[in-house]
Amino acid sequence: MSFHQINGIRVRTTFEHPPIGLRSFDWSAVDDDTYDVDCDYDGYFSTCPIGHGETEQEAIEDLLAQIDEE
Repeated sequence: MSFHQINGIRVRTTFEHPPIGLRSFDWSAVDDDTYDVDCDYDGYFSTCPIGHGETEQEAIEDLLAQIDEE
């Protein structure tokens, strides 16, 4: 897990180890100040943007693009 300060947003990135053969989204990125996760009968979910990518930078860029769309 790493933290980055980008345009006033505290971005938390995490490297995940997906199963072999499913390596398209190794990294995730969230706004550490607003990210919220909840649990219901189906499992964990979030209504906050989550960036995904093959690299840490791709995940950050995906997150920032989602935030810009809001």
